Amino acid sequence: MFNNEQIKINSQYIALNSDQAVSLMIQHLRDSSTVHIAWNNQHYLFIPSDLNSWLDKDGIIRDALAHWSPSPTVNYEDRRFSRGDWVSELPEDLCRPIVFVNNSDQIAGFLSPFTLLKQVAAQKRIAESYLSTLLDTVTDAVTAVDRKGTVICWNEAAVNVYDIPFERIMGRTIGEHFDPESLMLLRSIDEGRIIRNMYHKSREGTHVLINASPVTDTNGHIIGGLATEQDITHLVKLNEELTSVQASILDNLPRKDDPFSHIDGQSNSISKVVRIGKKVAESDTPVILYGESGVGKEQLAKVIHLASSRAEEPFLSINCSAVPVGLLESELFGFEGGTFSGNSHHEPGKLELAAGGTLLLNEIDKLPMDVQDKLYHALKNQSFRRYGGHTEIPLNTRIIGATKHNLEELASSQHFSSELYYTLSIVSISVPPLRDRIEDISILSKMYLREFAVQYQKPIAVLTPEVLLAFSKYEWPGNIAELRAVLERSVILGEGDQIKLEHLPDSFQDHFATINEGDQGLPGNIYYENRLKARVTEAEEKAVIEEALQKASGNKSITAKLLGISRGTLYNKMKKHNLE
Repeated sequence: MFNNEQIKINSQYIALNSDQAVSLMIQHLRDSSTVHIAWNNQHYLFIPSDLNSWLDKDGIIRDALAHWSPSPTVNYEDRRFSRGDWVSELPEDLCRPIVFVNNSDQIAGFLSPFTLLKQVAAQKRIAESYLSTLLDTVTDAVTAVDRKGTVICWNEAAVNVYDIPFERIMGRTIGEHFDPESLMLLRSIDEGRIIRNMYHKSREGTHVLINASPVTDTNGHIIGGLATEQDITHLVKLNEELTSVQASILDNLPRKDDPFSHIDGQSNSISKVVRIGKKVAESDTPVILYGESGVGKEQLAKVIHLASSRAEEPFLSINCSAVPVGLLESELFGFEGGTFSGNSHHEPGKLELAAGGTLLLNEIDKLPMDVQDKLYHALKNQSFRRYGGHTEIPLNTRIIGATKHNLEELASSQHFSSELYYTLSIVSISVPPLRDRIEDISILSKMYLREFAVQYQKPIAVLTPEVLLAFSKYEWPGNIAELRAVLERSVILGEGDQIKLEHLPDSFQDHFATINEGDQGLPGNIYYENRLKARVTEAEEKAVIEEALQKASGNKSITAKLLGISRGTLYNKMKKHNLE
């Protein structure tokens, strides 16, 4: 397990040829030397204690070797050497020194069985020290049992999660403290199946995310099992607490006077954004907001505006990627008569309309270079001209730029005006993606569920532990915007006051079916799976599948997981029973 050092072999020996005299062998053994002889593609090693067996011999060495068996040989360059597999292949009645050779069958040294035993024991103690430290370091509960379910490993985290001290569980069967029928670890051993990321409620009041694997010996035989459990009880309780208040009460709670209270979350990353945003709001300096699509850059820009001295004035925005390139200049700066229609009509741009307030330039990296240059000079001179005009108009608008790209890199590669970049980037704020603020998902979900409950005249919905866990494991490529859309869909299509896995979009469910391939981590799956296995007639099989389909609201992915079969197998069985 831990190859911190190699076996230390003894390289002090005398090499003799098989055609040399026996007397030379006797002389070296009397001098307490170890002698090695390579003969007939075999290795022979003799130690001083072999002297008496040579005293009655004479002639040349190879004639005497016929009375000796070759020494056991190990190739130290073989990959198995570093793993230690070769030790188990040594003869049980080993009493002679072991010769170590390289890939060319050249001797490198030797070890006596006793010395080897001491070194193996020492390395075992070292490995145990590493393992003990590892078990004390990890924050997940770690449990290991033998084939009979006897607990042979129980770390400090397991003590804390289950409040069962070492002395009460070590050496005892795990079924004495837990219901054997619900233990995923025993199931992993019995079925020889690897379990990954499965939600599990092993005891009342304890919610965990479990990974379990059977432990096999070198012959592939299962000798026990090992499980790690991540305690997610606090996540489940937090979700329950946040959703326990009725929608009508929540809707009547006033917002704080602080506009930044509209940015929901308590993670360190979003707290940092709020902290910087509050400082920025106190000034009129331009700001650049960085972040992926859907993270809430526009919301942050509006909050900064509302917290500033410009709060009573307009807040306008332009999505630079949504406006045709040829119209961006007039959209931003306005236009004078005759520019488009040939008459004297003129139209103010967003810079002018937002006078005294704030203008958000979303996806600012999409601005054409000539418009970037004009904006830079407008900021520099604090005035601008409409497109086609000649009159200088004072600039009294705060500019906030937003982008998902690195403007510094774009400026360095001359894809963005370096002058405009340095003018705008006095202060920049990076808005974190949702996957980096997982702890905020429950808070955000509560907010949106309350909003949609009021909007669609429904009771406030509660996320089940499975959904909350699924949300925490999802990458959220669409960030907060995707979370909001998923929850709105679930509220519209859901029934009752719970959001379950089957209420989520098919693409969302397929994602979890892929990452949890082979898992049956849904509540009730053991019940359906055992019933399917226990059926004795085709009619009973059909009834079980129909019941599971109803439980999963017709969703094939969920149904397959409930039944413990693949979707392909489910489709075949449905076709057989005319359930399509």
